[in-house]
Amino acid sequence: MRRTLSCIMVGLILISPTAFAKKPPLGDEAPDFTLHSDGPHNLRLSEQRGYIVAVVFWASWCRSCPVQLQALEQLQQKYRDYGVKIWAVTLDKTRSDAEHYREHKGLDLTMLFDDRFIVSERYDINDLPSSFIVDRDGIIRHLQDGFEPADVGKFDTLLQSLVSE
Repeated sequence: MRRTLSCIMVGLILISPTAFAKKPPLGDEAPDFTLHSDGPHNLRLSEQRGYIVAVVFWASWCRSCPVQLQALEQLQQKYRDYGVKIWAVTLDKTRSDAEHYREHKGLDLTMLFDDRFIVSERYDINDLPSSFIVDRDGIIRHLQDGFEPADVGKFDTLLQSLVSE
């Protein structure tokens, strides 16, 4: 019996902490992360205080991602002057796949690369596209797995509300 318990304890110690990942709750501070971007610098979420940041997880092979990416690009244009940033975090294994997709679709979004799936595991992403919105104080105000075309209005209303706070 002791040997069985010891084996179980050792096994639990060796399991990655992300194996027990769960979505951070609404109203909590967003867990920080830093990822390589398509620009000259890495981007860190905690350094975006004062901005509203919408983060969408996607991949070039995701069939429902284009609708959300295009909708978010339009919302970024609408709210850019009000401090809204849209980050498109790709889960593609190669950077070139994501960059080719963005060029082919003509998307103008800040792209981040989570090729080791560290951030997507931390946020417990189970479906693509998935997204969350962080307010100017770094608090999670919206979490969503999946996307339907009708969700564009919800995103717009939420961003409009956050901009006016």
